[in-house]
Amino acid sequence: MEELFEKAPVKKVYYQLALPVVFSMVVSMIYNLADTFYVAKTGNTDLVAGVTVGSPLFTFMIAVGDIFGLGGSALISRLFGQKRYEESKHVSAFSFYWAIIVTAILTVLLLIFESPILHLMGATNATYSYAAGFYRVLVLGSVFITVSLVPGNMIRTEGLAVKSMIATIAGTVA
Repeated sequence: MEELFEKAPVKKVYYQLALPVVFSMVVSMIYNLADTFYVAKTGNTDLVAGVTVGSPLFTFMIAVGDIFGLGGSALISRLFGQKRYEESKHVSAFSFYWAIIVTAILTVLLLIFESPILHLMGATNATYSYAAGFYRVLVLGSVFITVSLVPGNMIRTEGLAVKSMIATIAGTVA
């Protein structure tokens, strides 16, 4: 790890760490587009609209996961630079467990306020039942969505961007 961060040229390190991250994001985006593509093949425009209404929730879950994953990684990077490895372990654990706790709380709130949230996101009488079905699946899986982002960010912090990318792609394919 020290070889990568202390001795390698900045340009090389940048590409070695950034390209896998970008590729992981592209794969995740394709995954979301595939949902819409296959739903569109049904020919039911209300169904497509329902899935589309629920899509911002997925983006919200990614943002929640990134709060803990990227935020924790930024602090861990500084601690690594200061060679405070024991503290970095505590930050990593904090990020992981608090992502679970916060997402569990959000899951309850999102289920309680389902109707107003869906209407706020644009659901109509025709699209509500489809949007609600997709919404509930996302909400019930939100812990998995957000928590999967934390370890990926932590792994990248240690300079293992390619391994993080492989894990992201494997999860997307599965």
